[in-house]
Amino acid sequence: MKSNFLFHFFGLLFPARCPVCDEVTQRRSRLCEACEKTVERIEEPCPGCGREKSECMCSRSDFKLQLVAPFVYKDDLALAIRRFKFNDELILSEYFAKEMCAAVSKEYPEKKFDFVTCVPLTKKKRNKRGYNQSELLAKDCANLLGTVFENALIKSRDTTDQHELKAKERLKNLKDVFEVNKSVEIKGKTVLLCDDIKTTGATLYECRKALIKAGAKDVCCVCIAVVPEKLIND
Repeated sequence: MKSNFLFHFFGLLFPARCPVCDEVTQRRSRLCEACEKTVERIEEPCPGCGREKSECMCSRSDFKLQLVAPFVYKDDLALAIRRFKFNDELILSEYFAKEMCAAVSKEYPEKKFDFVTCVPLTKKKRNKRGYNQSELLAKDCANLLGTVFENALIKSRDTTDQHELKAKERLKNLKDVFEVNKSVEIKGKTVLLCDDIKTTGATLYECRKALIKAGAKDVCCVCIAVVPEKLIND
């Protein structure tokens, strides 16, 4: 009886909210009916670029990533991701990771991941922000997939933020900046690499390349959302 009272009491104080529009809902970490109808999901992803197959960009890109993502980065969903990334709304990681894992399980049903890792930040950048949003997603994904999280990658130096650069400049900006963590066993492992957003794919490409060079057997990528081609700054 007491536990039921506390459950309802805290439910009144901290009601479930839609992760996208922040309206009060009946179910935790679920979209409200309105947002479920308006967010754009990726139903049939291209295995190379992660976009809807009808919008595949593989012929115009050198980045073959083995990537999946549940959403297209636009409108209110994009705002929610920015709230999570920049405004300390860390509770959104639970919902995003759940959707990411659903996409992973759908596209890679036979894969068993030895560990989940993430795109790293430098120590300076992490201390300034207070957290690495990609690490939060990776840890939640690891729990949902029944495996472990490993800090398998290190960013050796600060770089210009990718969103400030044109598409052609992004890969050069990240060249040789990611290293493997030598305390983590990578050789022969199947790895799930997490990030928040995929724009050109340069960041995931460089991280994946470092893991494969270190001997990873297979590296799949997952993020919350993929940026539409029309929003990429050439």
